[in-house]
Amino acid sequence: MNRRLIALPALLATLFLATGCPDTPPIEPESADHFEASLEALEGYGKPAWPKEAVIRIVPEGTSQDFRIPFAGSLAVDGSLASFRADNYKDYEKACLALWPENLTVVRDGENLSVGLPQIRYNEEGGFNLQDMPMVALGGADARLNFHHLCNVVEVSYDAARPIREIQLRSKKDEALWGEAIVTLSEAGVPTHVICENTAEDRNILILRLCDDEAGEPGTEPFVTGGNSTVTSGILNGSQLPGRRSCCFIVPPEALGAGFVLTILDEGFGYMQQEEEAPGAGRARYVAFDPVNYKDASEEVTIREDVLNKAFYKDLFLNSGMFLTTNDTLPVSDFLGLEIEHMMIARSNPTAADYAAQTAMVAGSNEDTNGRLLYPDGEPRYRMVYVRGGGSSDHGYSLGPDGRDRFRAFVAQGGSYLGSCAGAYVATRGTSLNGTTSGNYMGIWPGHCNSLSTKQIYPGHVLPTDSPLLQYYDFGGDYYIDSVRHHNGPCFINYDCVPGTEVLTRFDIPDSTKMHGHPAIIAWKQDKWTGRVIPCGSHPEQVPSGENLLLMAAMVRYCFDGLGIAKVKGILHNGETRRMTCTTEDQKPAYTRIGDRQCHHFVFALPDGARNVRVRLASLEGYQLSLRLAKGTFAFKEDAQYALENTEPWKELYWPTLEAGTWYVGVQCESVPTVVTNHGKFGTEYADTGVLNGAPYTISVSWEY
Repeated sequence: MNRRLIALPALLATLFLATGCPDTPPIEPESADHFEASLEALEGYGKPAWPKEAVIRIVPEGTSQDFRIPFAGSLAVDGSLASFRADNYKDYEKACLALWPENLTVVRDGENLSVGLPQIRYNEEGGFNLQDMPMVALGGADARLNFHHLCNVVEVSYDAARPIREIQLRSKKDEALWGEAIVTLSEAGVPTHVICENTAEDRNILILRLCDDEAGEPGTEPFVTGGNSTVTSGILNGSQLPGRRSCCFIVPPEALGAGFVLTILDEGFGYMQQEEEAPGAGRARYVAFDPVNYKDASEEVTIREDVLNKAFYKDLFLNSGMFLTTNDTLPVSDFLGLEIEHMMIARSNPTAADYAAQTAMVAGSNEDTNGRLLYPDGEPRYRMVYVRGGGSSDHGYSLGPDGRDRFRAFVAQGGSYLGSCAGAYVATRGTSLNGTTSGNYMGIWPGHCNSLSTKQIYPGHVLPTDSPLLQYYDFGGDYYIDSVRHHNGPCFINYDCVPGTEVLTRFDIPDSTKMHGHPAIIAWKQDKWTGRVIPCGSHPEQVPSGENLLLMAAMVRYCFDGLGIAKVKGILHNGETRRMTCTTEDQKPAYTRIGDRQCHHFVFALPDGARNVRVRLASLEGYQLSLRLAKGTFAFKEDAQYALENTEPWKELYWPTLEAGTWYVGVQCESVPTVVTNHGKFGTEYADTGVLNGAPYTISVSWEY
């Protein structure tokens, strides 16, 4: 069990230390300069006990100076009455105001206090943070401090199959649960409590965080935090629950009169949600609610893992970068009807301007911080990248570490890669000549290829009977392609060193022991999330007809069929608004803005009996975003059952009733940069580039019962 998730007995013992048997026996004050301090009982719980590490803060009347006095010992068996040393405060017999905990943020104005109550609190190892339970007292000439609680305690218990990341308490009423509060004390020291006006949109939400993301401190967004926050798969149910745990919220008195909603998010980003009635009026109350459980079968969220991503800016990015063959034609693009863009940089004697242009296009610039290969959230912007022949090592070096990382991320996030000759070399870890890994190569096929110093020959290629390319064309029925140009490209003798590598073709050149029968083209796909990588040792790419063209077309089609599967950004909860406003630099892809023609996906579980169902999308003027909905599958344009595709920045889909189950929400950005020319000095040139850094928006779903 995660030690940060606390069983109820441990929580209560730590939160209030009401053991009934204090660590130290009752004492008599050693001298007169001591305060006696009592703790008010909590209705529904009893008398809490002073912790022995407690320090009280004393604020005398008529002075801005305050004092900290430490715990001296218990004066009662139950620990609710204790002695505090006042040796550094000699006017202990005079009227004063006292606070606990001593680090409470307070401003005093006469007998009124301004107290800051936080929205987010953190669970501590082994228990709840004691600093979350503020108390105040008025003292007189008797050196007696009767402390009164400012707030109430709401106990939440839950069953969880995985460690819990965050728990949210949301009032059903638009009321402030955190912020600056004005506290007024009566002569008896009993406080009344009013929270000042709070204009924050989430003023009615309290958050308790229980475990940090591995990357560090959790973020501030509701529900999902951390860098690795994409929901990927799973059906959440209660069949593997390890036991019940509890934690507590500190809430202002008189709040939650309309009831509240609890949402619990686990480390796998599964959720539990439950509505609760009002805890009742009054102050100094401890209210425990029924356990929150995973949703029953009718409300489970099931996320599919068999749908390929099919929302991209364009089909193909042609890399004719530095030290590669400069050519802005690719016959297969016309043959298959592909949308294509180019990067063309001088092959030899590159200038500083050439380096800058390539870096801006691949690694990014202020205009496009993530580079053209990737969307702002790091997802692939094209279906496929094609890398030409030329000088592999020099080109890999010219990309720099950031540029090479962009190609790696492109494949890792689901985009496919095809490279001929140099493009095949640079896709590997290096050559087998010395068995070392080249720092200039990408390693997206994590094996070593075999270098061949064979220029301008035209060997045949044999397709094995199990070659995946045969699902596209039969190549005349003889499984053979004649005269495929080869010029210093690699082959892949030790292809099986990388499990899962497929042989697409083998060389047929009987008088060459170096090449004959060895793999000329291979393919590899790490898993369903990643794109397919096809290193091709030869050059079929510029042949405009015949079986060379079919070979190139088959490889492209196999790349397209090897794209990564579609992903869900997150689960939408009833009544919550998800803000997709982060930038690339924030490194929070689950909350990052949407790119040109990209589609973001969300899911929600609609229960039986839901009515007045609304899905709302709000975006900025100048960006056109479409809103779509589909039952049980990703809401791409061609799969959506409902859609709003107009130019209005605010959209709402509404149904009086809607079938229960898992619904997918698709948000697609229709805005794109203007292509000034596709064949400029450095390749494709853009205008109206604002969308390259993403369009922010919010998405929400709500329903009534």
